[in-house]
Amino acid sequence: EDAERTGIFLEKMADFFRYNVRKMEEDAMLWEEIEAVDNYIYILNVRFAGDIVYIREIDEDIENIRIPSMILQPLVENAILHAFNEITTGGRVTLKAFCTDGNLSIVVADNGSGMSPEQLKKLDASIHAEHVEEGKEHGIGLHNVNRRIQLLFGKEYGLSVKSFSGIGTFVEVFLPMRTEPFDEE
Repeated sequence: EDAERTGIFLEKMADFFRYNVRKMEEDAMLWEEIEAVDNYIYILNVRFAGDIVYIREIDEDIENIRIPSMILQPLVENAILHAFNEITTGGRVTLKAFCTDGNLSIVVADNGSGMSPEQLKKLDASIHAEHVEEGKEHGIGLHNVNRRIQLLFGKEYGLSVKSFSGIGTFVEVFLPMRTEPFDEE
């Protein structure tokens, strides 16, 4: 019925899939990862009638920093999947990126139901475990992102999660500031 809206939707979907296929084994510029998240949120908002509020707060002059590809979209997907399953309206995801002490911090925050201290402890253990068993209930995506980051840059980098029941969850990605390509070997 709305040809222009349908055209934009198909364009965003094609861009999202093209990026995922092209960047599977490469590093990416921060702006590329943010654009993939933008497209992902747009697609979900078409599907869910615009119920997801998406806020971006990106410091100037850091969009050309290199980061491992395909690490932000899984964090946003995780926030939407787990945080908003208990709230029906007013879901909000915030993506922040900023420089701190010569490193890059990226925070994906939601205003979902949050986790209890016990749930957070289990998730943290899963994220930082050496191996995660197939079929595990929580943390496989976060574990995989954290593991990739630590294999590339060392144990001082990776993910940390804070969650407050009734307030939301905050996942921080801590990375070195890199402008040159790097290898994932």
